[in-house]
Amino acid sequence: MKNEDKFSLTLVIDGRKYPITILRSEEEAFRNAEKKINNKINQYRITYGDSSGLITQDFMAMAAIQALVQNFTLGKLNNTQPYEKKISSLIDELDIYLEK
Repeated sequence: MKNEDKFSLTLVIDGRKYPITILRSEEEAFRNAEKKINNKINQYRITYGDSSGLITQDFMAMAAIQALVQNFTLGKLNNTQPYEKKISSLIDELDIYLEK
C-alpha cells in the first residue's frame, strides 16, 4: 500500500469533526457511513426526545450497536460454508461413482 493511496478525510458526525486517514478507494463507504450515522442519531433523537435524559453519546452508541447488529446479520446471510461443504461432499460422491 503506497502513501499516495491514503488521504485525510474529516467526517462530521452530529456536528463534531472526526479526522481520519483512509484509502482513497474507501471514501465512498466512509461518506455513506457518515450519512447513515447522522440519520440514525436524528431518528433516535426524534423517537426518544430531549426529555428522555439521553445525550448525544447515547444516540451514537445506539447507532453503533444497530450498525454492528446489521453487520453480524448480513455476515450470517453470506455464510456459504455449509453449501461449500455439501458441494464438496457431492463432488466426492460423484468421483467415487465415476471410478466404478
